[in-house]
Amino acid sequence: MLESYVGCGGGAMPPCALFMGDFNVGKSALINALLRRETLPACREESRALPTFLARAELSEAHFAAWKRGGEGPTSITHEEFLNIRRKAGNPDGFDALGALLPGTPFRSLVFADTAGMSADGFESPRLTLPTPRPPVLLVVVTDIEYWSAKHTMDFIAHHQQVFGGSLLVAANKADHLNADEIRRLSDRARLRMEAYGIRPAPPFLPLSARLEAARGLQSNEYRMRMKREVRDRCDAGFDALRVTLYEFEARHAAGHRDIDFDMLFTMPLAASLTEMTQGVAA
Repeated sequence: MLESYVGCGGGAMPPCALFMGDFNVGKSALINALLRRETLPACREESRALPTFLARAELSEAHFAAWKRGGEGPTSITHEEFLNIRRKAGNPDGFDALGALLPGTPFRSLVFADTAGMSADGFESPRLTLPTPRPPVLLVVVTDIEYWSAKHTMDFIAHHQQVFGGSLLVAANKADHLNADEIRRLSDRARLRMEAYGIRPAPPFLPLSARLEAARGLQSNEYRMRMKREVRDRCDAGFDALRVTLYEFEARHAAGHRDIDFDMLFTMPLAASLTEMTQGVAA
């Protein structure tokens, strides 16, 4: 039953890693690789996924819930229902957000928030407003490394750097599609390109591959094995840098909060901000 693992909320808010970017750049795959489990479906079709919050909990198995603003609280759903709503296969109850509590993930107190593709259905360059005082949120702008400098992405980075300051980085996914020289050239030029756009100081730019990372722990994986070593090493280094940044952010902001439950996930200031932003654009 939902009541067995939903608490009463309150207490200090946990730190949150917020993932935003175009559709089909690998936001969900990146989160799956970081959490080391296939929780979020990867969808190649343009869709408007609900804001989704994932966190570790001391449970024997994963639990899922949906939430509606003004409702009576979180509603327990199955994993299949969770996946169907994420894939836009059906949301007859008009839920506003989804949540998952997962056992045994590497991050003990960091909440992961996934969002709709910001290039989907006129959702280009959304503007997120955070309440004051600002909650502990690290914005991870996920891009396709080949198209990372598109104007709407640069506009998004420029605007949100003013909101998040140093708590923002660019995860340039799909670097495995390039050769080592191309990865190095794009990485070397990224800071100069952002500064020329007025983004100063330029945030960290991390070339990586969610696909390579998902296979890193496997004893034998054909895709990793046929990848040139220098490309693989560069992608792994970028992913490791992202992971370390998340661990450090978690360590700085985790003190004082208690166990995470669905009430906490759905009442975080960030949850309200994301829901309002998504509904405001849809309207």
